Amino acid sequence: MARAAADRRRSAGPVSAEERAEVLRGIMADLRLAALPFVAQARVEETARHWLADGRAEEEDEAAFAIGEALALALDVALFAPSASGTTAIDRLARQHRPADADERAALDALRRAAFRVLRVEGPDPRGGHRLLDLATGERLRLLDPSFPAGREGLALAARLAPVGDDAVVAAGPITPLDDAALEVARARMRPGGKGLTNPNRCAEAVYRHVVRFGGPRIAGLNRPPEGERWDFPFAPEDGPVHATAFAWAEAATEAGSDVEPPAEEVRAVRELAGEPDVHEALAGLVAARQAEDAALAAAYERVLTIQVETIERRAALGLAVGAVSLDAFADRLRRAVRDGRVPPEAEAALQAVRARVRASGLGRRDRPADAELDKVLARIQALRAKTVDRGCTEEEAIAAAGKVAELLDRYGLSLGEVELKDQACEGFGVDTGRRRFGPIDDCIPAVGAFCDCRVWSEKAADGQIRYVFFGLPADVAGARYLYELVERAFATETDLFKRSELYAGHRSGDRGSATRSFQTGLAHGIARKLDELHRRREEAVRAETGRDLVPVKEGVVEDELAKLGLRFHARGGGRGRYVLPEAYEAGQEAGERFEYRPGIGEARGAGTGG
Repeated sequence: MARAAADRRRSAGPVSAEERAEVLRGIMADLRLAALPFVAQARVEETARHWLADGRAEEEDEAAFAIGEALALALDVALFAPSASGTTAIDRLARQHRPADADERAALDALRRAAFRVLRVEGPDPRGGHRLLDLATGERLRLLDPSFPAGREGLALAARLAPVGDDAVVAAGPITPLDDAALEVARARMRPGGKGLTNPNRCAEAVYRHVVRFGGPRIAGLNRPPEGERWDFPFAPEDGPVHATAFAWAEAATEAGSDVEPPAEEVRAVRELAGEPDVHEALAGLVAARQAEDAALAAAYERVLTIQVETIERRAALGLAVGAVSLDAFADRLRRAVRDGRVPPEAEAALQAVRARVRASGLGRRDRPADAELDKVLARIQALRAKTVDRGCTEEEAIAAAGKVAELLDRYGLSLGEVELKDQACEGFGVDTGRRRFGPIDDCIPAVGAFCDCRVWSEKAADGQIRYVFFGLPADVAGARYLYELVERAFATETDLFKRSELYAGHRSGDRGSATRSFQTGLAHGIARKLDELHRRREEAVRAETGRDLVPVKEGVVEDELAKLGLRFHARGGGRGRYVLPEAYEAGQEAGERFEYRPGIGEARGAGTGG
């Protein structure tokens, strides 16, 4: 991306210091955008929101700019704030990014050396550019920026400047005019004797916070549009992924027509940006684009916002804890902000219109159509639950019941054509474990999900408790829920039997907790292996008897629906492994593996209990 942009800028062949500075400044803008993945975007938005919360009331035509200014300044702080290890987002980008050529290498080096400075404009430099005085060090610098307005001698500024040769610098971020009050905030953080700022990043944060809250000079051609020209748009692609996406979609629509559909991977990326701060950015961009009368950009922001709202509605329909956003609560806060004069009324109207359109189209929620055969399957699964889970079951009974569930699911799946399968709406069900720590039983969860052709993931509820979500076709989700409850009951039953065994009694009291955990670990591994084996045999039997393979069709449906939730999954680390007592572990493993498939609950019970 940076290389392509730089190539366009270099096409005329820079020959002067000013032209070369422009090339490097353009590459730096691309590099700032490339560094966004190394910044906690939520923290940027939270910082901007905090600065705006107690700020001045803006006129309607200034409100969108105030939001854009706050986000730009908060992002500048985040990009250059050192982490606990002392590295910045730009440093982390430099470690992973290979410069395409000498210009990009020079731009990256200059960006890493960029420093926040408090300055005063002295006037034009005879060599070109403008002469600036660093008020904290006494240095004189030459700013090379053709858009910098003339006649601003004596103006105080805050800016992050990157060196591009001798005393020449370019702005590596926003240039912010300061009034006397903001300048005093900066002076309080200057070392005496021209020794610089005590902490440049802390100074930047303090100055920016003051400017957002209390305002500052509005300079035509600097932080306002030049006299007589149309209002400049307050956001840029480097202000975050929401804005980068909207700009890219607007450009594509301008080139290829307004009906062009964005690539599926870009839509999925927007679904991952469905948190409250992201919605706030899309809404602010939409209002600003309409105020700027940029139809293409407004349409792009509206499309982003629509996808976000639809994704939030889908997550709410599943009751997901991860990524949950209350649009009603968000709308209430927006209404109060409009009432207090902090947000233009157009923002509230735009959100209402998008929500109404999503509801009317049914994009966010899909009701399950009437299906008599599916209702029968769900009723049978519920009846099995009443016979086993509700009154406890052993591991053998759990495995037998799993076989019965598999038979029901396969029979129902084979009764549907491929088109009917693909037309089904996926569902999700959350299982609350009541635990805050992972344990041996959790080793069974992937096997339970796979056995029922479901995707499964864990999430932490608001109270810190572990929650599992099974996601798939309705009958499969019902089967997974039931099977999880069976495993949970089997764990309780088999653990109770183990604690009454001679093996358990033979351990010293201090080792009995370890013995129990070892037994449960073995039990989990045995059950998981058994379920995996049953699942493999099921697939082979269905293919041999019918010539059909339901799994790929189901997987396609589930993956397509899952993509609409905009979730980003992370594999849970396995840790160092568990220390187990061999005999207890083997006893649990045997309990999980010694039984073969039984076709019915009654037969399994007779074989397992010995009458």
